[in-house]
Amino acid sequence: MPTQSDKPSPNLDHLDPLVGAVVAKRKQLRWSQAKLAQAAGISRRALLMIEKGGDCNLSTLRRLHTCLDIVMQAASAHAPTLDDMNAQNARARFGGVR
Repeated sequence: MPTQSDKPSPNLDHLDPLVGAVVAKRKQLRWSQAKLAQAAGISRRALLMIEKGGDCNLSTLRRLHTCLDIVMQAASAHAPTLDDMNAQNARARFGGVR
């Protein structure tokens, strides 16, 4: 008879990485949704909706990360310039030789 650990891990690619980290860590720790929700001070239903990709506010996400000992850091996103994209395309087409 298959056990919980025999089940394939669900693909979390459809989730925001901040939420995917919560789901992955909760499962790694073998915490139930009820246990995490209680620790974070939210309802199990709210956690279920968040884990399905629903919206949540930053303070809720921070509480979930804190409960699971996940470090959340702000990072600036560098949007590529046209020169960056041209260089990347040249590398892909010509193996780095221009």
